[in-house]
Amino acid sequence: MSHGPANKHLSYRTSHKMVLPVDQLKPGMYVAALDRPWEETPFLFQGFVLQDQQEIEEIGKYCCSVTIDIQSSVEFSVERHSTGSRSIHRKRVSKPDNARRNIARADDTFRHTHALVRNIMDDVRLGKAIDTPAAKEAVAECVNDVLERPDAMMLLTRIRQKDEYTSQHSLSVSVLSISLGRKIGLPREKLQEVGLSALLHDVGKVLTPDEVLNKPGRLNEEEMAVMRRHPSDGRDIILSSDGIVGGALDVAHAHHEKLNGSGYPRGLNASQMTHYTKMVAITDTFDAITSDRVYKNGRTNMFAFKILTNGRKKFWDNDLVFQFIDSVGIYPPGSIVVLSTGETAVVIESHPKMKLRPKVMVLNNLENPAAEMHLLDLAKVNQDQQGQRLYIVDAVHPNESGIDMRALIDLGILGNTDTR
Repeated sequence: MSHGPANKHLSYRTSHKMVLPVDQLKPGMYVAALDRPWEETPFLFQGFVLQDQQEIEEIGKYCCSVTIDIQSSVEFSVERHSTGSRSIHRKRVSKPDNARRNIARADDTFRHTHALVRNIMDDVRLGKAIDTPAAKEAVAECVNDVLERPDAMMLLTRIRQKDEYTSQHSLSVSVLSISLGRKIGLPREKLQEVGLSALLHDVGKVLTPDEVLNKPGRLNEEEMAVMRRHPSDGRDIILSSDGIVGGALDVAHAHHEKLNGSGYPRGLNASQMTHYTKMVAITDTFDAITSDRVYKNGRTNMFAFKILTNGRKKFWDNDLVFQFIDSVGIYPPGSIVVLSTGETAVVIESHPKMKLRPKVMVLNNLENPAAEMHLLDLAKVNQDQQGQRLYIVDAVHPNESGIDMRALIDLGILGNTDTR
């Protein structure tokens, strides 16, 4: 297997990242990127700390060089000698928890992309075309973050404001679709395509009257007919904008179609739906079910999973449903859980092999979360202080827990604002 030319010199990609040949790697370094796509290697973690020499040797079978994230690494620092060369020295470094740092970095991407989505929708309302270059750039950043810090990005999809549902929903569906694409092994170029398609899937709703879009209660037949125009409106908006991939046109027009032909607006069947459309149909449904709306509260992930599994083969692609559930996980980051101790916690990171035992932030004082909190890795701790088995009892929706996820991040409880 060809790896391409080896890097003979070290070079910084950012102020805290550098490229190293494999023969200069040491345990404790954080591998942020490879010199080849992740999906072409057996490494399931898109970003990980090197544990031992055996892992370094395994990387050497597939790569000539990797990108090291100095801030995320443990037990080493980089120093410049008087000769101008750089060398690695092992030492213990004190720094914020890696999970918090990842959340802070991903939050920057989320805020930027959400602002862009709002601007796109405002422009469309004014009759302007979609800013395609800006949208593509934002999606590329989302792809990077999903590949490098998937748990942080998944957590941020759970943070919502009812009065900004459409823009936040569009962004979350984009991230969920990129995550699903990563799970099924799509290359980066395809991840960017499906991410852009998902980001714009509901752009037609900017032309739907607010009294229909936000009506509390069930829509009547006339109002439903108005609502069901948004896929066609989305198609027309994308057609009038330059440089958008054809997949986005199909997704906007067909994301409410069903495999058995019972969807709208054209009643397409499975053979007439593109792969991207089938993906976004699933992520769109999941996010709609689990999100708070002006007229209803969201449901739990497990409730949404049940809807999707019951409708597989009939409404949604069977294989993609199971791949999506696996990509999200039983307790995905952002889940509010109750522990066997009675404590409430927020899931921070999932564990790829122990899906029922994630890393959580325990909030002992819900009225003042910053007062009493601690990180707990359930994959490493299986007993409480009384020696009893420690486990997750239940998951609850944020609207039932009284926890404001956005406030936790803004206060630095879930995210560390110092990312220097």
